Amino acid sequence: MNSADEAATKAHQTPTPQRPTTGVLDYLQSALPRAQLLDLYTEESRGRFVCRAVLQQLSETAQQVVVRLSCTGGAFPAAGVQVWARPGRYERIVAELYRWALIQDSAAATLTLTPEFAKGLQESLVSLDASPWTAITASQIVAMEQEASERSKQVTPEDLERYTQTQWDAVLHFLVGTVGQAEPPPAVVHFLLQTDLMQADPEYAGDEEEAPLVITQKGYDFMLQDSYQQVWHFVVQYLRSLESHEKGLVLRKEALILLICLSFARTGEAYLASSLKKDGRVMVKDLALFGLLYTRKIGKATLFYPTRVAMQLVGVQANNATDAAAVWSLSSKALDSALAHPRPHDSSHLAIICQTNFQLCAYTTSELHVSMLGLFCEVQTIRRLPNVVFMTMSRDSVKAAFGLGIQARQILRFLEKHAHPKLRISGSPVPSNVVDQIWLWDRELSRVIFTQVYQHQCLIPGEFRAVQQYARDTGAHAWSSDRRQQILIDYGKVEKVQNFTRQWRAKTAARPAEA
Repeated sequence: MNSADEAATKAHQTPTPQRPTTGVLDYLQSALPRAQLLDLYTEESRGRFVCRAVLQQLSETAQQVVVRLSCTGGAFPAAGVQVWARPGRYERIVAELYRWALIQDSAAATLTLTPEFAKGLQESLVSLDASPWTAITASQIVAMEQEASERSKQVTPEDLERYTQTQWDAVLHFLVGTVGQAEPPPAVVHFLLQTDLMQADPEYAGDEEEAPLVITQKGYDFMLQDSYQQVWHFVVQYLRSLESHEKGLVLRKEALILLICLSFARTGEAYLASSLKKDGRVMVKDLALFGLLYTRKIGKATLFYPTRVAMQLVGVQANNATDAAAVWSLSSKALDSALAHPRPHDSSHLAIICQTNFQLCAYTTSELHVSMLGLFCEVQTIRRLPNVVFMTMSRDSVKAAFGLGIQARQILRFLEKHAHPKLRISGSPVPSNVVDQIWLWDRELSRVIFTQVYQHQCLIPGEFRAVQQYARDTGAHAWSSDRRQQILIDYGKVEKVQNFTRQWRAKTAARPAEA
């Protein structure tokens, strides 16, 4: 068995240690053993899309190396491959390719693509299919509605944007305990408990099983995250729940392939659920709970629409400025539509104007958004108009948010993400003095350290020097003043110092009697 086979066997037996991931492709690299990654490349009819997604994830030079290897029969002398890369970059490229299970052995004299990836890549390069499924056109949907004697409004990208936001508003309403809101599906509630975003109220005096759920410190952090990050938390938990199933590996594989294929679909287009496998059709319903998909039935047919969040999780890369701008534009367009009315007709949107005097002008009609702003604003400063809420940030309110576990970067990210569209045109939507001040308040937490101490007052001559020296030797000394004859002792070690003081005073008092 060569070194590559040994590595593959070891990876199959010992899965890669879990770490926080940021998306589907990051999950593939960090959470899947090498053998399971190779299995994805060989999946019939859809493995080529996995290969294409991985190829797009590589650095530009690594992409060129892979494509050139595929054009040379899948193998080329390592010495020749080194010429393709800049000096000093070859080792990093080979390590990157081996992590993705694209090459067999990183130390061999000949660089060889793994047969599984080579086959999937070849199929991807010669295939003319841009999407794994055939999109249903508007005219076909109309024909289906006529056949089923139904008629409904056409689904637009803005509708999908509002749908995704509404799904997460329901979750956040449940987190903060908004009265009068419907409870999320049991799967969502289970996630909130499993990930410690909520817990049974520890102060509830009745039966523990009937205790109401309350938000935790971790839940406050979750509330201020971007919606795509929140969805990804749910997806990871969903993948873990599949692992506990009797067909765990098969179901997880199907879910990962489905998520990857979504990145090659187009936001706003409709696809038939019948084009998926049986397990895939069940997962479409599950993913709809998370806001990744929107589903609708026309007669006996079920259509699903990928949402913007699905594209962010697996398709839009941070270095792809065009796609990222398109996603941002779609979000802004939906928000502009909601703000076009004197009274916003859709409360799922929030548009914030942050002023240099630390006052926030928030265009919203949602009590949820008011509760979220109240995490770091002075609640008593709230003023309301029909479609606008005014609140003020202060040192006390921001530091109170820090006490809940919320960080400065999370507050600033929240203000930037929900900034009014007119502020997104150029520069930062948050004034620089506000950004600087929030960071200064954050640094106060580390600049000033509070220590609980006990004040010891020395009463007789010589006591100060003796107690001071003992406190320093034992690590209990916090501060002392010779002039005041005072010593501040670490509260956790007060008993030791007091015992020493009593003994020292007793010995000092006994010396004149002996003389």
